[in-house]
Amino acid sequence: MHRRSPTTDRKATTLIEVLLVLALLVMLAAMTWPALDRPMADQRLRKAADRVRTAWVRARIDAMSTGRTYVFRCTFESDEYTVESQAGVESVETITSSNQGQFDDSTAVATAEPLSTRTRKLPKDIRFVEGEVTEDTRATAVETLTENTTADAGQCSDPILFFPDGTTSTATLVLESKYERRIELSLRGLTGVTTVGDTYPAEDSTGAIQQ
Repeated sequence: MHRRSPTTDRKATTLIEVLLVLALLVMLAAMTWPALDRPMADQRLRKAADRVRTAWVRARIDAMSTGRTYVFRCTFESDEYTVESQAGVESVETITSSNQGQFDDSTAVATAEPLSTRTRKLPKDIRFVEGEVTEDTRATAVETLTENTTADAGQCSDPILFFPDGTTSTATLVLESKYERRIELSLRGLTGVTTVGDTYPAEDSTGAIQQ
């Protein structure tokens, strides 16, 4: 009769013990990961806000250095945004001034076409959820000129504009993480200064855009 040696039994027992320990570690990691991931999600939310702020600063600088109007758009319920340099938009100030601030579709010679488009995405699990852009004459003119260049307009935000004179649209955007935490960015039209708020729960109406 063949008998297993004590050494063979000991090796088999050791392997089972290792597998049990590994299984226990996996279970512990699965239970503790949400608690660890939540503060990391807040960091990703702030990083996303900084990424949008950087895009706004760059668009403003590019507008002033090139003499062209730059257009920022994002897609709500997604992580995607674009920055376009528009051809034909440079005539907007001439159009509005010659009409005493009133823009008429008939004065637009042609629909503007993007000279360049930069498409970017937010960090993982962060999305745009809402936004508001204050209407003015120049914004109306640019939106009319570029209306045929915007895909999926129903989900796309109103254009946030950066003009060659350093002024911008007055706008607010809200980003949200998968844990329903939000952060709000505000852009001041006269100075182009961007303000990033603190993170807050999605159900907290005190941090939401006031309609």
